[in-house]
Amino acid sequence: MKQIEALNSLINNSQKIVFFTGAGVSTPSGLSDFKSIYSKKFEGFSPIKIMTKGFYEKHPDIFLRFIKKYFTENAKPNICHYMIADIQNKWKQNSVVITQNIDGLHQKAGSRPVFEIHGSIQKWLCQDCKNKKFLSPNDILKLDNLKCQNNDCNGLMRPDIIFYDEDFNPLVLKMCQLQLEQADTLIVIGTSLKTLYAYNLVKNFNGKIVFINNEPLNEPLPKKVDLEIYDNVSNVFNQLKKEYENYYEIE
Repeated sequence: MKQIEALNSLINNSQKIVFFTGAGVSTPSGLSDFKSIYSKKFEGFSPIKIMTKGFYEKHPDIFLRFIKKYFTENAKPNICHYMIADIQNKWKQNSVVITQNIDGLHQKAGSRPVFEIHGSIQKWLCQDCKNKKFLSPNDILKLDNLKCQNNDCNGLMRPDIIFYDEDFNPLVLKMCQLQLEQADTLIVIGTSLKTLYAYNLVKNFNGKIVFINNEPLNEPLPKKVDLEIYDNVSNVFNQLKKEYENYYEIE
């Protein structure tokens, strides 16, 4: 309980917070995590190979079936998403979310702004006519193929995500870095920062650092973490909600 009180105090005393979230924030909503998705082959192919642009262009049918299996759960935001959104909207209104997730659950919960490092599985773009489309999980499940239906274009639709054989969007990374430079508190939630780009993005943060996850950091940060909470993120935010129940009304 003392850790939750310490978290409460850090949030109270922050001017601008960056919430840096990973898969552990979405797994309580029923979504699969990285390990469960990528630990076994799909139709004889490595999931990492499937999630490359080269494979998607060569085998869009297999790619679509893979997306339908792992990325179309009709998930709803959980207590973590709602608490973060409430802190943003009702109290620390200049705070932001930087997420590694592509599920759009932060936005569903009401968070703004949200910087999606990996993009979004719900935003799609035709590679030929450049028509943009928003597709819900149910919309994706109804797709028979990835051909663009805009004026019988028949070009290949792709999700607005970063494939494994693509570079990250430099503009998005630059905006994330700017937000981190302006913030005085960084709260890392549901990620052990195993990927190099995620670690590099936050490693030079000079303000207060909070780490909330059920696993430790993959590699220690140069600056000592001010508060570490090793627990299921839902447990942490349910306890935090009790601390703030006089301030927030969370459905």
